[in-house]
Amino acid sequence: MIYPISIDDARRVAFLNELAILDTHPDASLDRIVLQCRDVFDVETCLISLVDKDRQWFKSVVGLDVCETERDVAFCNFTILGDEVFEVCDASIHRDFYDNALVTGPPYIRYYAGAPIVYDGMALGSMCIIDSHPREPLTNIQRTVLTRFAEMVAREIRVQRLLRESVARVVSLSAMASAG
Repeated sequence: MIYPISIDDARRVAFLNELAILDTHPDASLDRIVLQCRDVFDVETCLISLVDKDRQWFKSVVGLDVCETERDVAFCNFTILGDEVFEVCDASIHRDFYDNALVTGPPYIRYYAGAPIVYDGMALGSMCIIDSHPREPLTNIQRTVLTRFAEMVAREIRVQRLLRESVARVVSLSAMASAG
C-alpha cells in the first residue's frame, strides 16, 4: 500500500531519531498515561505510536501483543499529517482502511482515534485509542481530552530528553574535573 507522507517527512524522521527514543525500554510514566487513557475512553487498545521511516513503533501499548507494525498499515500515519484528532468510526467501510491488514485480520480494528504527539512543531506519532467494534464519533470534549493525553506524552518525552542531556553534561564535567 502506498501511504501519504508530508513534504517534511524526512526531517521529521531525522528529528525522531535524534530524540533517541525508538526501540527503548518501557517507561513507567508513559505506561501510566496509556493505561489512564484506555480507562477514560473504555477501549480495548491504547498506545503511543512513534512513526518511523518504514514502521510505527509502540513506545507504550496496552491491548496488543506487538510492539510495531509496518508503516503502510499504520492508521497513525494519517494522524501525523494533521494537527487535530484523526478518527475512523468504522474502518471496515472507510475508503482508506477497509482492505487494511489490521482491519481484515487481527486485531480486526474497527474504531481508531489518534491525536498527534507534537514536539517542537514535529508530529512524532500519535496517542491513539482502538476498538474491535465501530463506535460513535468522539464529542468535542473527548477530542480535547485525547489531545491533552498526547500533550502529556510530548511533555514527558521533553522532560526525559532534558534529563538525559543534563546527566550527560554532569558526567562530562566530572570526567574533565577528574582529568584536570
